[in-house]
Amino acid sequence: MNRKLLDPFEPEYPEAVEACLDDEYAVKCAFSHSGSLLATARSDGRCYIWDMDTLNVMRKLNHGETALLGLSWSRSGRYILTYDEAGICIVWDLQTEAIRARVEFGSAVAHACMHPRTSSKFIVCPTREAPCLVTIGSDGATEPIISPIRISADSVNQKAKAAASTCCCFGKKGVYAFFGSSKGHVYAVDTQSLKVVCSTKLSSSAVNTMARNPRGSDIVTSSSDRILRVCEVQLPGQETRRKVMPADTPPAITVTTKIQDIVNRVHWTQALFSSSGDYIVSGIQHKAEHNIYIWDKFTGSLVKMLTGPNELLEDCAVHPLRAIYASVSTFGIIYMWTRVPQQNWNAFAPGFRELEENIEYLEPEDIFDRRLERPEGEGVDCVQARIQQDKRAAAGADESEMSIDVDITDNDPLFSDSDSQSDDDGFVLPVLVECDDNLVSTLLPEPDPQLADPQLAAKEAPTMPGQTIVES
Repeated sequence: MNRKLLDPFEPEYPEAVEACLDDEYAVKCAFSHSGSLLATARSDGRCYIWDMDTLNVMRKLNHGETALLGLSWSRSGRYILTYDEAGICIVWDLQTEAIRARVEFGSAVAHACMHPRTSSKFIVCPTREAPCLVTIGSDGATEPIISPIRISADSVNQKAKAAASTCCCFGKKGVYAFFGSSKGHVYAVDTQSLKVVCSTKLSSSAVNTMARNPRGSDIVTSSSDRILRVCEVQLPGQETRRKVMPADTPPAITVTTKIQDIVNRVHWTQALFSSSGDYIVSGIQHKAEHNIYIWDKFTGSLVKMLTGPNELLEDCAVHPLRAIYASVSTFGIIYMWTRVPQQNWNAFAPGFRELEENIEYLEPEDIFDRRLERPEGEGVDCVQARIQQDKRAAAGADESEMSIDVDITDNDPLFSDSDSQSDDDGFVLPVLVECDDNLVSTLLPEPDPQLADPQLAAKEAPTMPGQTIVES
């Protein structure tokens, strides 16, 4: 798909289901940073990696026998983090299918998230322990370093009772980490000093999910009070769309938009930003509905509602570049929501007219005549004029003065970060070829029993068609 031919004013949300992936045990899903891979966490303790071009399974990772609760991608797409109900977190290397790091906690992991810049750090929110920042060694042989983070209802009073963290996410560059608590607080923590910079109370209900804007500094939360909140974050050194906040900026987290269904009062499964960061995407928790709602981030008005089959929606994910959504049903079926892009050929060839139906071409009578009459009445020989034009072009052609049409490929803003610390940003998942033994045995010729004797085999070596054996 040529992105230059797409209409820039086309809505960036899908319209209908295009494909279905039968995973049977899928409960969570997430796109990679480039959008070329889709990972699904399964209730049988395995993780499947799907290719978005062929819609086939590329990798099968066996985490364990306990059901997985979620997963998180690294920036490069080479490493993926999986965590389960037993409190085990595993970082996988998809290139070798080996375990890079394994960390065990004393309770189930409510949520975990990889660092947006480096694959050697991730944050974990255990249900009965304090949230932790885990640092993995570069060689993978050393034990991971677990640094606990203490969040409390009062960040100033250190004697206050610590609140249990329920969800977490990193900022755009990983300088700050955000945590949601069971008491309705949102905390901003400096990842270097591991201290709470600022906090705010959204409500008295627990914060269930949290996600950051890929193109901005705001975050969106989903609470147990059935309200989605968009929070604007102002922290020292925090980068926004227009500028970088100065060092003397007072830290603050302010709620800018509240979204809720006043009529039905439904619960929300997940709250996410669209690829551009201008829309809020969320699914509802209803046993007989599989609907995805899309709101405008600034006004809070409903823009689109995607209606699916009569199945419970478990989780949903948003493609980082295109208008593609993935939703997981209670039967383990992954629905791919998308829209057919309308290509704008006028952007490629000005004056191009698209035909809605076939038209009959009327050929002029003098189209192949040698001489044509100009409007001024002067006759011209088309063949001779073309020959003279070619001669002038050949005589005046100079390589130093020739204008070369160079098509410059603009980097996508999502990947054009100059301060990226990842060494494998261009990682491509290698393809594994699995050979069936029965198929190989049918393709290979059967051995000749007469050639079982080594001496006879040396004298009567088999020849292939077109092959000549020269005896020395």
